[in-house]
Amino acid sequence: MNYGYTALFSLGLICLSTQVVAQGENTTFQWKFEEANKMMEERFYNQSAEIWKELVEAQPENSNLNWKLGYSYMNSYDQKEKALPYLKTSAEKRASNYGGFNTSGYDPFDSKEVNAPMEVDYWLGKAYHLDGQFDKADEYYNKFVAEADPKHELISQAKRGKEQTANARALMADPKPYQINNVGNVINSDHPDFSPVISVDGNAMFYTSRRIRPDSSNAGVIDEIAGLPFENIYVSYKDRNGAWQKPELLNINPPAGHLATVNVSADGQTLFIYRSDEGDGNLYESKLVGELWSDPVLIGSDVNTKSWEPHCALTADGSTLYFVSDRKGGVGDRDIYRVVKLPNGEWSKAQNIGNVVNTPYDEDAVFIHPNSRTMYFASKGHNSMGGFDIFYTEMAEDGTWSKPVNVGYPVNTVDDDVYFVTTADGRRGYFSSDKNGGYGEKDIYFVDLPEEMEADGLTVLKGFIIPPPGETLPPSTILYVTDKATGEVKTYKPRQRDGVYVAILAPCKEYNLDYRVNDKTVHTEDIFVECESAYQEINKEIYLNPVSLAGPASIVDLPKGAPPGSKEKGEPVKGGKGVVEAPLTDAQMKEKASKHVAPDATYDGEYAKFYAYNMKDIDQNDAKWKEFIDTVVSLIEKNGQAKVVIEASASKVPTKTFGTNENLSNKRMEDARTRLLEAVAARGKDNTKLLLEAVNSKVQGPKYDGDFRNTDKYGKFQFVKLKVH
Repeated sequence: MNYGYTALFSLGLICLSTQVVAQGENTTFQWKFEEANKMMEERFYNQSAEIWKELVEAQPENSNLNWKLGYSYMNSYDQKEKALPYLKTSAEKRASNYGGFNTSGYDPFDSKEVNAPMEVDYWLGKAYHLDGQFDKADEYYNKFVAEADPKHELISQAKRGKEQTANARALMADPKPYQINNVGNVINSDHPDFSPVISVDGNAMFYTSRRIRPDSSNAGVIDEIAGLPFENIYVSYKDRNGAWQKPELLNINPPAGHLATVNVSADGQTLFIYRSDEGDGNLYESKLVGELWSDPVLIGSDVNTKSWEPHCALTADGSTLYFVSDRKGGVGDRDIYRVVKLPNGEWSKAQNIGNVVNTPYDEDAVFIHPNSRTMYFASKGHNSMGGFDIFYTEMAEDGTWSKPVNVGYPVNTVDDDVYFVTTADGRRGYFSSDKNGGYGEKDIYFVDLPEEMEADGLTVLKGFIIPPPGETLPPSTILYVTDKATGEVKTYKPRQRDGVYVAILAPCKEYNLDYRVNDKTVHTEDIFVECESAYQEINKEIYLNPVSLAGPASIVDLPKGAPPGSKEKGEPVKGGKGVVEAPLTDAQMKEKASKHVAPDATYDGEYAKFYAYNMKDIDQNDAKWKEFIDTVVSLIEKNGQAKVVIEASASKVPTKTFGTNENLSNKRMEDARTRLLEAVAARGKDNTKLLLEAVNSKVQGPKYDGDFRNTDKYGKFQFVKLKVH
């Protein structure tokens, strides 16, 4: 797999020649030979390959022309798979008594040269490697090592190639039971689409594409290196049924030049971007202001230098930024570094994270999971099977990293596999690849990961804040989350376009949630996050009053659709290859948070029903249920309405009856809603006076261990709760 913008560093060093486009009418062999050589020198490999192919067709036995065509393909943007037959012919026709580059016996600039340099053996070995012919690859790697000067710069790469073929044999002999799916043609196009990043709630995907823009404004603006439009950033959001919507071009894309996705903050409102900057290669951030993205600004401290910084990732709490740089003093050429947020809000000086993760080879594309402990990254070191492979490592309590683990075949291949991000639960990974059968040269795929790779020690609170029909969410809407034990307050702004919000909560704590519009509380409640090590999700939908924007909508019209973060089905791979309020600064939020007082979250009445395995209904004759209905009826008589919160939960015990635990949790919520409507109507009251303030849906508790009858272990996570005031 080729990967996108990181290749731009070397390409950015090119001084674009006025000779790139052929001038004049000279089409002789000599002219073509010289022109193709110039293009190779300037690294226009796709274009040089076109000329070399013409010359090879005229002289198919010419070892030198086959060598130059094969080499151009191997270094091209997207045509490496074409190189093998030409390199093979070149090696077969090469006279062995010739030396290497810049030595007597071989002249790469002589149009009469018909021989090839010994480097053809290394590149033929690499071509066989990429084709999965590992024995042949080793044969030519060995041949090159035996013939070349021990100080030749490719010797170490040939030896590394042999290590990687051995790794490839081992990894391919033990394939992982991954089902890889194409995300589909809503996201992917007939042009390269790559480097996906996913918001923690799972509802937004930002990615890089070289497609023609919807308004065709870049149709004639071509990157001569690749012969394609420049890289642009797009975003797609899921609808309430979990389907990706038509991608939108971000407003920050330049008319020309590359802009690429790197990562996104946990709340989905800060986007990290790579810009080539004429070969320097720097990292930027852009903030979501309403529905528009702010102009990108350089990340502070010494993150950006005169060296190359192609990638970064921010922890969910915003306290640590991991980034990639090829600055001097590292373990290898490209290493992973980190900076931490200081008390004054500035970033610290950068530190290398060490040689457990970093190797003498390149590392790149770092991604830190929302639990702030699991890191995915790409590396040419460790037990890579060829080029970059995807690895993961875990941070221990003392801050050290575990030995990196290769995620395995078939996610990793013998070519470059670089960009990999996961959902918050750790069970689905998104990546880009140029597999056969896709829509374009590179597509975005996802893979479902085994249960043992599920994230732990993490609870994600996510949901929608829903304005009345025809109205938009007020920019002043803010969620305050207060740790009731420490009084620490964090603030979260929902996304303006759809009201989506997300927060990361530590387990074994009680929190107050205070949803405010214009600094007035529209909903509040206390929640306790269970002391479970397993990953947990709390999906909470909050409804605003149609008139005052301070109350809920009718419970009769409970919206349909999937909770945020529902996972798309995808397309299985079957083998083959305006004026809005500006966001608060951190300092402003801290000051505002320090003055926040958690409101009273008590209710007039509460009812809880705990279920046995796979059960979901409420007994209308239950004494506690009747007592709850008495409270609801009295509130309707007193206030003319009753505001209701419904919370449903399922454990992680698998359910064949309901398909998924998410479905079971939603069924419990829907049954509770139905029984409440029936009970109020049976008491002769107008059940349209029941107003829904919030709906909570959960799947929580310990990982399933084959013991579904263990009610003590799972029973407390199988319930429905109703609150009224």
